[in-house]
Amino acid sequence: MKRLVLLIVLVFFLLVGCNGGNGVVPPPPEEEIPVELIREYTGRDNVTRWSDGVVSVCDITGKTETIWQEINKIIDGSVLFQLTSDTVAEIGIEYFDIEFPFFFGISTESFEFTSYGVGIHSLVKPEDIDVYTQICLIGAGISEKKAVEGFSSSVKTVLYWLYKLEPGYSLI
Repeated sequence: MKRLVLLIVLVFFLLVGCNGGNGVVPPPPEEEIPVELIREYTGRDNVTRWSDGVVSVCDITGKTETIWQEINKIIDGSVLFQLTSDTVAEIGIEYFDIEFPFFFGISTESFEFTSYGVGIHSLVKPEDIDVYTQICLIGAGISEKKAVEGFSSSVKTVLYWLYKLEPGYSLI
């Protein structure tokens, strides 16, 4: 009987692992955090991102739903960008009659985004998905300069790690 109990315990630890039984397996040792890439794409020395949970996005243009879905798939985790019609959302996207292709403003507190406003020039054609992709990547935390790359493998890697690391995580 003792051997059976010992065997059951051994099988349990082999299946669950030795991580306290929470089912979370740390990344393999060969998978290093690409800190230089994250710094390059975010323009920051610390991880600055949305806090864990649902982040509301009000898109007056109605053109970014599939882009937010793609971002949610990439980060697959602690933050979920969710479209809403509430104009007091944490991220707001709307048309502005301004002289630049887009404009943005952001508020942060303790390495966490607290609000984000994004404008798209009123002359941008609604079918121009590249502009909307850039806007959403900036809203998710990629710097304006790097957002123009769209969903390159580097952008996907940065988004993935940006939302796996804790806000404030030092990249230097």
